[in-house]
Amino acid sequence: MANAKIGSHPSYAYSFVEQVSAKRQLGRGDSGKVFMVDQSSAFTINLPKLSADIAGFQVRFVVQTADSNDVHIMAWGLSSSGGTGDSGVTNDGDTVIYKDIAFSDTGADTASSQDGVILKSGAVVGDSMDIFTDGSSWYASAFISDAAHGDDIDG
Repeated sequence: MANAKIGSHPSYAYSFVEQVSAKRQLGRGDSGKVFMVDQSSAFTINLPKLSADIAGFQVRFVVQTADSNDVHIMAWGLSSSGGTGDSGVTNDGDTVIYKDIAFSDTGADTASSQDGVILKSGAVVGDSMDIFTDGSSWYASAFISDAAHGDDIDG
């Protein structure tokens, strides 16, 4: 089987850094950015709507200011509590595949058919999540100091 190109969405190769501390809907032009997360308040970031046109979209979220609030990163159209996926009619629920790699905890987690991921209260500066899409699913990898600092959500 030959290798097949499945997308051509450009990215900035993590060369743009932007702070985020409030609700945000990401767009196609955000691909390749690093978002420095401020947990001083709880908020939700929504990923763009899935389509073959955005295959290759990637972002990184890094905790810059750790605090006692959860930051939810959700599929398109979903609130922080998630919801039932409806194949992109009103939301992209059940499209997130989550893997956490915890440095000091062997309780690492893998989950599929999720609605989003969470940088949890208690996360520390430098905890991060990389999110990528092939156009039909979101793949989230959390690089966290403890498994309790990240989670998946399925409403």
